[in-house]
Amino acid sequence: MHSIHRRDFLASACTAAALPSLATAAPSKKWEGIFVIMQTPFLQTLEIDEESLRKETDFLARGRVHGIVWPAGAGETKAIWHKERLKFSESVVKEAKGRTTVLIGVHGANKFEAMEYARHAEKIGADGLHALGPGDDSSDPDILTDYFQAIASVSKLPLSVQVSTPGMTPEFLMKLGEKVPSFRIAKLEGSNPPHDVSLLVDKGGRKLIPSTGGGAMNLMAEMERNSGGTMAGAGLADVQAEIWDLFHDGKKEKAREVFMKFLLAAVMERRTGYVLQKEILRRRGIFKTIVMRGTRKLSLDGRDMRKLDEIMEILRPHFRV
Repeated sequence: MHSIHRRDFLASACTAAALPSLATAAPSKKWEGIFVIMQTPFLQTLEIDEESLRKETDFLARGRVHGIVWPAGAGETKAIWHKERLKFSESVVKEAKGRTTVLIGVHGANKFEAMEYARHAEKIGADGLHALGPGDDSSDPDILTDYFQAIASVSKLPLSVQVSTPGMTPEFLMKLGEKVPSFRIAKLEGSNPPHDVSLLVDKGGRKLIPSTGGGAMNLMAEMERNSGGTMAGAGLADVQAEIWDLFHDGKKEKAREVFMKFLLAAVMERRTGYVLQKEILRRRGIFKTIVMRGTRKLSLDGRDMRKLDEIMEILRPHFRV
């Protein structure tokens, strides 16, 4: 089990005034830190590779990340159909074996589909739920509120909400938090995540845990603004976890040193896309292929591969597994 962090808002030391009751959430679970958006491995036939998905789950747990999320945006969630989501969500939960917090993606084309995923996530023993907005990318605040309230109505598991439409502003999220008691983590995906973190901390009183995405490119700046973590890809998740742990153990200069090395890969991902995560996982012995369902025109060329060789050598001393 990963180390305990000082901002464990579900710890037994929290007072009732500071924290609404969550009867279904185990006190030992942690809701802050590096919550990894898992990549989805495919065979050459385009079928989901369950063996590699389980290996990825195990790899992340052994790398002492603080949580995992499947499926979500970086996991090609729009390319995964209904029966696959039900089947392989259970595979992830079973493989994790309680070694790290598991959030199951429950977003759907509409609230009825999302409600079914939420019921199933609770049934299979997930620790929490993760939801993007509805499939039509609505920005109507009433539609969005109804959608997330519907998800929360069928499961009391802690809910993580990912910004996925322009209407999901920090102000909207803070209002949603007042209406949905189980809403705990806000994954911010705006144009300026550090500033959005500050809004939720300063204006929102940090009632919602501000997490971020963006490949963890702004992780140091966000932690300095009292963020609750980040949700980036899986390939270098153990390095991200080391940065987080160093920073929160008071070793900020060392955290900055490791972050500057990690930033080489984060910048590269901005140009190449999620396939970079799959290539790193392949090199680390987790994935068999870097196949993606949505494209055969992969963005990595020979020079990218050689540059990645250099980056991985720089980061290798920080690999935990």
